[in-house]
Amino acid sequence: MIRLLDRTGWQGEPEQLYAETALFPEPPPDRPYIFTNTVTTLDGKLILGEVGSSAAGLGSPMDQQLMHRLEALADAVVIGSSTLRADKHMNYPPHLYRAVVTTSGDLPTDHDFFRKSADGRALVFAPTHIPPDRKLALERVATVHLVGETRVEIPEVVRILHTHYEVRYLLVEGGGSLNFYFFEAGLVDEIFLTLAPRVKGGAHLPTMVDGAGLPREHAPYYELLSVYLNDSELFLRYRRLR
Repeated sequence: MIRLLDRTGWQGEPEQLYAETALFPEPPPDRPYIFTNTVTTLDGKLILGEVGSSAAGLGSPMDQQLMHRLEALADAVVIGSSTLRADKHMNYPPHLYRAVVTTSGDLPTDHDFFRKSADGRALVFAPTHIPPDRKLALERVATVHLVGETRVEIPEVVRILHTHYEVRYLLVEGGGSLNFYFFEAGLVDEIFLTLAPRVKGGAHLPTMVDGAGLPREHAPYYELLSVYLNDSELFLRYRRLR
């Protein structure tokens, strides 16, 4: 691992990147400090396979290690339903609240994400219009919060995580649609981005941020904090300028 740039003042060994416990500023008083972590190809794609597949094989073992370090620094992680369906095996730190956002309520309740439901850490956020039978099935494996009528209201998700679960640091792990909703709400404080030295192509494939797109005047600006290089993979960290 080679340090190319670090404006944070951190002088540790590059191999210990993101391992420190005081990585972030204090969170705002009314919500968690929110950061995203994503690995993409050089052309911004999230997967090497077809739509519905996972990101397996895209990031290196070092990228996986850094992902787990960032998860260890969060109080909760939130993912979208497509990400849950695509990745059959998820192994989060035991202390993390695990939240999934779904519009339909159609989730695989036998997934690893829910199998440790007895720990009370699995959360589902869905709109009020999901069918009652799906709501009942989800309540058997997770705590269900209904927020929004036809679409999950992300600011309300953040409020509930902050007030009900005392989440101070929230990690958003995508996919592209969920990321968009957080950016649309102006709630992303930092971006961790791994650039894998691959090119995929395909206009139909998911990117780091999908959705309808932000108006030009509302596109947030982020300051580059650090750049580290491992083999041909780049690890970038950005913080939003307010």
